[in-house]
Amino acid sequence: MTTTSLFEHTFDHAANGMAIIAVDGRFLRVNASLSALLGYSQEEMLALDFQRLSHPDDLGEMLANLGQLIRGEVGSFQLEKRCKHKDGHYLSVFHVVTLAREIDQRPRFFVDQVIDITPLRQAEERARADANTKQRLYEELARSNAEVHQLQNQLLTVCAWTKRIRAGGQWQTIEDFLTTRLHFKVTHGISDQARQEFVSHLEKGTQPPKPDL
Repeated sequence: MTTTSLFEHTFDHAANGMAIIAVDGRFLRVNASLSALLGYSQEEMLALDFQRLSHPDDLGEMLANLGQLIRGEVGSFQLEKRCKHKDGHYLSVFHVVTLAREIDQRPRFFVDQVIDITPLRQAEERARADANTKQRLYEELARSNAEVHQLQNQLLTVCAWTKRIRAGGQWQTIEDFLTTRLHFKVTHGISDQARQEFVSHLEKGTQPPKPDL
């Protein structure tokens, strides 16, 4: 097998996408893997150029690297960019590009190897989303713990025997607590139940109990 035949066999049967691209960006030849990756037939690909399939935000960097290759400043380059699928969505791909020259060193064509890294970038995005979700849950849990701690600090201790409340490290009557801390206006009254008990004691001739407050 000649060197040319070996290259053509490798080109046509490579698992990754491969393209021979003219200096002006036209596709001169593409393999089946690349056309399948981008959703085009090989014939459709030959009617396109790489500029039309590149994301606008990535095209400038690609052209800059190709310019360095043409000027002989680099022998090859590697670049990640987005390529447009036939149905309109973008794929994340990794390019490895070299330049073939004529005998007189004039640029002849680019050889572009294209590796699909979309699944990798999607997995990274899912991992970032999961990390952000976990961070939000952690922050919400921290806030909840702080609120519980604050509520615990604000719990009141009530002495049922003396009818006093401890607030701020000091004991005070329930009436004082209501008026000074909660700013309630306290008036003395009698509930229906207490009134019924009072009347019952009067009817029985017994002494009604004194109110606790």
